[in-house]
Amino acid sequence: MIDKATNFVRRAGVQFEHPVAAATKIPKGAITMLQVGMAVNAIAAANLVCVGICTHSVDNSTGGDGDKRAPTEKGCFVLRNSTTAPVTRAHIGQDCYAEDNEFVTIDSAGKSVVGEIVDVDASGVSVQI
Repeated sequence: MIDKATNFVRRAGVQFEHPVAAATKIPKGAITMLQVGMAVNAIAAANLVCVGICTHSVDNSTGGDGDKRAPTEKGCFVLRNSTTAPVTRAHIGQDCYAEDNEFVTIDSAGKSVVGEIVDVDASGVSVQI
């Protein structure tokens, strides 16, 4: 328990770097998730954790787990909408799910959450990650 003034570290909470999984390339702009603590491209799979959008391409295709780090950013991003199970304006306020590292869907079956839907228009799905 702190009982006197103590220095602390503050982070804005939007930019992070995560160790990249072995044999993995993550392109700039890709929805990025963690799989057992390692950064990977978003895929249609359960039990992944979305950590944001990759801000610079990372090529760890010849490396081992953690040999490279993926810079990611959290925030509100306009993402591409699924053509098979699209997000609509009726879904605003709900979670959307990863179809892959580019597209989001409203279909949750066997998929991981990307973030909260905040808007849907012709440009895509605005998602708060």
